[in-house]
Amino acid sequence: MLRCVYVGTGWWGMELAKNSVPLKDIIEIAGCCTLIEREATAFLAAFGGKAYPTYEDVLADPTVDAVFLATPHSLHWTQIIAAAKAKKNVFVEKPLALTVETGTQAVKAAEDAHIALGIGHNRRYSQVARKMKAMVDAGECGKILHVEANYSSAGGMNYQPGMWRAKREECPGGGLAPMSLHVIDTFTWILGPVARLSGIAKRQAVKVELDDTAAALFELESGATGTLGCIFASAMNATLKFYGTKCNLEARDNFKELIVTPVSVKEPSSTQRFEIDDTVQQELRAFAEACGNHTKFPVRPAEALHNVAIMQSIMASSDQGGAWVKLPPRG
Repeated sequence: MLRCVYVGTGWWGMELAKNSVPLKDIIEIAGCCTLIEREATAFLAAFGGKAYPTYEDVLADPTVDAVFLATPHSLHWTQIIAAAKAKKNVFVEKPLALTVETGTQAVKAAEDAHIALGIGHNRRYSQVARKMKAMVDAGECGKILHVEANYSSAGGMNYQPGMWRAKREECPGGGLAPMSLHVIDTFTWILGPVARLSGIAKRQAVKVELDDTAAALFELESGATGTLGCIFASAMNATLKFYGTKCNLEARDNFKELIVTPVSVKEPSSTQRFEIDDTVQQELRAFAEACGNHTKFPVRPAEALHNVAIMQSIMASSDQGGAWVKLPPRG
């Protein structure tokens, strides 16, 4: 049984705890840590456990086996390092960090301490994403030539000054970290790493000092080209499309629907619908199993660092007027 404390009890911290409840055979909710008293009260009322005044108090408790970090993005790397020093396993929400340099330090600390490090890229656990990967790996799509990825919502329009998510330094490119990393992680997991990209990020509509529009043109190491769009002030859209020499694959409706369109007009297109989304539960189970069996978490640190590198490179390219940026090998 893995005794876990949830650090950060906003919307997503509560979601992590809610998805831990069905896993009570392997995860015990030991409590929470937050600076907001009303959130702590709500958490304890819903899930039980105890409230820890500080993160240091959590790490000092010998009965705690793991921490779940749903905290501001800029804190992730230092919190991982502190947990590693305390020999606590860590599940951290995406992004792993905001820079490759700080993320690398966090990963090294976890590896040196021999703790489990889980990174919250849950979309790759979806039935649609796994079906896409299986088809690509089996050669059913032929050669993948191009990718279209988009993850957008109107969330940025609701941000108010003072919210940590409304700060440019916490959310570079606006929705890149909270939204687009879902599709970035998925297509790089299936098709391989990005070799180079050209990006732009700008503010057009939101009230706070935050970019609401980000876009990139990229080339994968495989040679396939692609585009990424991320709008933080428009209707919800989460789509991912692969163009192959045998068929196209398109994930729609936030990875609930998969459309397969063969190149041959003699073959009919098909649509599969998956209504159940248990991706968060699946990744939490994978984390608990990694802790218990001392095995590697399915999302490799090198993959999570590459996702950070893509986000960081989009911003670097935008700062240089859209100049092409070459990414380091993923490893």
